[in-house]
Amino acid sequence: MKSGINTLLASIALGLSSSVVAQTIALQNVNLIDVEALSVNEAQTIIIEDDKIKQIVPASYRRFADDAIKIDLAGKYVIPGLIDTHVHHATSPDDSDNDEITRTRLRQLLQGGVTSVRDMGGDTRALSSLKRRADNDIIQSPDIYYSVIIGGKAFFSDPRTVASAKGEIPGTVDWMRAVDENSDFDAIMLRSKGQGATGIKIYANVPGAVVAKLSKAAKKHGLKVWAHAFIGPATPLEAVNGGVETISHAADFAAQVIENFYDMRRKNVALTEQQKSDAKQLEAYQTLIKQMKKKGTILDSTLTVFDKTKASRGEKGLLLNEWGGLFTQLAHQAGVTIAAGTDVTSDRFNTVTPMVHHEMQLLVERAGLTPLEALQAATINGAKVIGIEKKTGSIKAGKTANLVVLSRDPSNEITNSQNIVHVIKNGQFIHLGDNEKLPFVMAREAAGLLFLSGQLGNLPTTMALAGNDISTQMTQAMKNIGFVLQDHNLDFNDVVKCTLMLADIQDWPLANQAYTPFFTKLPARSAFAASGLALGAKVEVECIAAL
Repeated sequence: MKSGINTLLASIALGLSSSVVAQTIALQNVNLIDVEALSVNEAQTIIIEDDKIKQIVPASYRRFADDAIKIDLAGKYVIPGLIDTHVHHATSPDDSDNDEITRTRLRQLLQGGVTSVRDMGGDTRALSSLKRRADNDIIQSPDIYYSVIIGGKAFFSDPRTVASAKGEIPGTVDWMRAVDENSDFDAIMLRSKGQGATGIKIYANVPGAVVAKLSKAAKKHGLKVWAHAFIGPATPLEAVNGGVETISHAADFAAQVIENFYDMRRKNVALTEQQKSDAKQLEAYQTLIKQMKKKGTILDSTLTVFDKTKASRGEKGLLLNEWGGLFTQLAHQAGVTIAAGTDVTSDRFNTVTPMVHHEMQLLVERAGLTPLEALQAATINGAKVIGIEKKTGSIKAGKTANLVVLSRDPSNEITNSQNIVHVIKNGQFIHLGDNEKLPFVMAREAAGLLFLSGQLGNLPTTMALAGNDISTQMTQAMKNIGFVLQDHNLDFNDVVKCTLMLADIQDWPLANQAYTPFFTKLPARSAFAASGLALGAKVEVECIAAL
């Protein structure tokens, strides 16, 4: 069974089991990347208590709680969890963004170091479900923050809006609302909050005067204000002056100069040679850039989407790609805050590596950011976009323990952000799949069955047991099995047989107490005493699941 209520129930059991295990973890001897000070603090120890960073101390510190789990990270580097500030995960929830496909994408994002995403428009009926499951660690996913889409009436003839509003009329629903100067802006914002949205996205066909009214109402009701750089007819400057807090797509700054930009952008009308030349006259953008700096407007550049699609878009694609790098560099040189959004999924280009790594590389290579500044764009600046900078985005005591441990120094070479050893979200080590250093795979399919390798009660990707008692180790072993099942879009109700190997058969009753809550329907099982389990573990669990 690959979806449905049983998946949800089993996953809830997994999530609830994980939430009751309090842990103190000491990440010792690690080099800490400070994305706010743009520096590397060598030989630090980060103490995590439950889901928070409790303390950061020199590596020489030794006053740990007796039950603290110590993990030596000598020679490693730790950065905050990455934030992709421009994704779309529910444009077509019954087709290209169905739940199984989207859960796979989200899992791969998390395993690639992304711990938060800003979804920039889709069906909030699907997004709210995904967000709830992500918030409670029921699915392996970054935390999800999403918007409702605001536009002029003409915009909602776009076929993408039909898929996102399936069963309803685009422009008349709370997650896709058409507006004009006579709209009840307070009511729109209250309804947007009712959808669970973090912010509004002003998409298209909205004049500057209405942008200002939307911004004022959104801020009044505690919503972030996001928009495309080119809303049309509102120009980028009108969006900034109207109070938009983050504008997306640096390439669209050209709308400040090209009068018929909409025709070029949406209707593929060719530009004249004079227009192409005018678009690259950088002095024409100085007022826009100065206003962004003055008002603290953040630029979500999205260089990746234009870089990855330039060939398929013809001349327009080449122009947009060139403009994106040019205008991002201009903004960066003026001190405008840059965030790292991608606006494209990795699977579209046959990779599992999150595109935010590519975005950081482009920010360095094409916009002139240093590697540390690119990391800043993909962490604390992204947190500022969403409004969560007080709880995440940098490595400080009191913040949520969203961390990525790297084997190489990203401050020297930004591509080292991809050399991931561990991912930690909400204080929990994340399962990253097969480990090439081990002489086995996590699972293998054969004859309609999935054969899972034995799992110990170790924290994923580490050699550290989750605790010294049988209950803690059994719970962690079952969680580890759940992670492998999720990799194959299965759940505990697909398990047909388990084998328990216990270092002490007297632990059988306590092992059962930790084991049974993971199932709504118990599988067949064997259990026996076994000496010499790896890591000195008290239990190892091996399972078989039906595909």
